[in-house]
Amino acid sequence: VAGCAFHPPPTTSSLSASPDSPWRELGTSREGRPLRARDLGVGGQRVAVIAGIHGTEQEGLRHVPELVAMLALQPADIRLYEDVNPDGTAAHRRGTSAGVDPNRNWPASSFTAAQSRGPRPLSEPGVGHVYRDLVQFNPDLVVVLHSTSSGPFVNYDGPAEGLARRFAAAAGAPWFVKPSMGYATPGSLGSWMGRDRGQPILTLEFLRGSPPEQTGPALLAGLGAVIRDGPLEEEPPRVR
Repeated sequence: VAGCAFHPPPTTSSLSASPDSPWRELGTSREGRPLRARDLGVGGQRVAVIAGIHGTEQEGLRHVPELVAMLALQPADIRLYEDVNPDGTAAHRRGTSAGVDPNRNWPASSFTAAQSRGPRPLSEPGVGHVYRDLVQFNPDLVVVLHSTSSGPFVNYDGPAEGLARRFAAAAGAPWFVKPSMGYATPGSLGSWMGRDRGQPILTLEFLRGSPPEQTGPALLAGLGAVIRDGPLEEEPPRVR
């Protein structure tokens, strides 16, 4: 698939990691909304956190201010991506303004063209902007926030089972680890990053509609445990 080649970039962050470092605009969506990223943390492993990707799953987005405050003090080089799909968020719509699922538009080897996945990988501006920045950042770990009616649980791709269990333990009951979503995810971020690239990625699925007083503490506790305790040495992921 065109665009799948991955060339490791320099590993140093280009932005200040100060708590006061500004949001940086990566580009704009199809409807002109900004795609923003912010560098946080005090150095160490590189962690990318994506607060929102589906416009109907906004449980993570509401905690962006808390994430900024917490991540600024973590012993890692962290890049926080605000929202891959700001047009969908504005319309409270899962997909982009073109009707494409932004979590099926990545240049994974499993991608096939479809109305819901787009005519080609990275056809959606928001996905393309975040993809290019992720390649430049070259993270050691990616964490992406979703929600579902069957949550809360942690799904993972790549060598991330131990990290998923660490998150669930710190987040507390009823969080649990779900190794497989139980359905195919062609062109997903997890497929590209975890299965094709062999990099650990955690997909956090909040219980849809949970109040912020439940989702916030679990998110901060789980994410803090994953980052503070550092990466795990894991076996290569099993093909499933």
